[in-house]
Parts: sequence; structure tokens; C-alpha cells
Amino acid sequence: MKVRISAGLVGAGGVNQSFLARMPALLERIGPVKGSSLRVSRRISNGLRSGVGVGDYTPFASCELIWLAVPEPSVDAIAAELAAAISLEGKAIVLCDVMRDSLWPSPLRTAGARVATLNCIPEMGERIFVADGHPDILAELRKLLALERRKLIELHPAAKPLYLCGMHLTADLLLPLIAGAVEGLRAAGFSRNEATRVVETIGSRALRSYVKAGPKAWKRALAERSHWAILHDFEAIRLVDPKLAALVAEGFPAAAKFFSGDSRRTPAQPPRVLFKVKGSGGKH
Repeated sequence: MKVRISAGLVGAGGVNQSFLARMPALLERIGPVKGSSLRVSRRISNGLRSGVGVGDYTPFASCELIWLAVPEPSVDAIAAELAAAISLEGKAIVLCDVMRDSLWPSPLRTAGARVATLNCIPEMGERIFVADGHPDILAELRKLLALERRKLIELHPAAKPLYLCGMHLTADLLLPLIAGAVEGLRAAGFSRNEATRVVETIGSRALRSYVKAGPKAWKRALAERSHWAILHDFEAIRLVDPKLAALVAEGFPAAAKFFSGDSRRTPAQPPRVLFKVKGSGGKH
């Protein structure tokens, strides 16, 4: 029978609300729990109904695996405290829900620890996670999440920034495009309900097309024709909604460059007169 790996938890900043609090297979392996003080440590332990609150890092010396669930700005300071208190040589450290990757310089790596990061993908019901780091830790995380009936996606080495890029585009940069499309239709006379239905339908179809055909789903000629039609009356659009005009003017060249397959290639530029500064002389 395999011996269960002993684990400890260093927590702060609302760890009781994190995904860790809803993973019983993980929690039943927790021994020492360390917060900013003994009182906080006990509060975390009681909230999780797991482990034993401790006042210092000494009990972590016997832990093979240490979970670090603290706000990102505090990671290095707490890691330095941990490294100063006990030997981390060969220990497995999992950083929870941080933006950095496992290769980020830190006191943990300097002390000889094996490091991995684990992130819960937003809006997926805490069912899908991504991780990067030491292969042995990834293997342990994969088994642990399987016990929880959750999926782990292992990132390629040094590829976490690419994952963050994809999430940023989806969560942060897609919304302005959606908002611009809806507000443009509303300004043209659509009701909010009509505009959102149209954008949702066309957006869903675009996603399905990309899933099926990849980059070939983007029809450059059709997109250029629509873009040039918009640029023909660009000044009128700019006067009604300058932010929408800027979004369209800057968005198409970026899209065309992305799908061109050549980062050096630039899309055809519209006549410069269409981008006159408001109030400049000359006839449109």
C-alpha cells in the first residue's frame, strides 16, 4: 500500500474561499496550517475543517508537499520566511492561483525546492485546472485532481505566459469588442435585446467556425470589404462615437496582421484623409 504524502498549508488572504476549500481529497492530507499568527492559523484550519493551526514553520519540516495559498504580492516574503525556517531541499511547493510561472526566481528555487503552480480556470465551475512546474509534482497533482473528478491541463515548460495571454484576450480584450458591436448596433437603431441577440448569434458562429477550420475561418477578403465600407464614412462614425471608431480603426489592422501568418506583413492602409484629426482643415 502506497504511503500517503504528508502535506502542509501556508495560507492568507481568504484561503477559506479558494478552490482548496472545496477539495476534500486534498484537505484530508493536510497537517500543519500556517497563517500570519497562531490565531489566524487556527481560524484557517477551523474554516477548512482540516489540519492543525500552528504558530511557526517548524512542523513543515516533515512535510513532503507544501501548499502556498497567499496573495501574489506576499509570495516572495512568505517564501523567504519559510526558506529561512526549514530546509526546503527537495520539497515540493505548489503555488496556488498565481500569475507567475514555476521558473520565476524566488527564495523557494534558491533553497532547492521543486516548484509548481496550480491555477483554476475561471468560469469552469472549478472543474478544470492548469499547472506548470516540476514533473514529479505535476504527476501528483494529476492523481489528486483525478480523485476530485477534476481535470488537469499540464502547460508546456515556460509556457504559462501564453496561457495568461489567452485568458487575457478572452476575459479582458474580447469584452470591448462585444460592447463595441452591441453599442454600434444600438446607435444604428437596434434595441438592446435585438443587438445582443445578433452579436451573440454571429459571435457564436464565428467561434464554431474557428473550432472547425482554425485560422482559415477568417475570410480576409470579406473582412476587408466590410472594413473599407466602414472607412468610407469613418468621419461620421467618429463624430457619433469616437471610441467605437477608434476600436474599429485599430482592430482590423491588428486582426489582419495576426491572421496573415507573417508578423512583418502589414495590411493595406486606407486613404490618410479618412483619419484626419478633428478640426483640421480640408474637405472630406
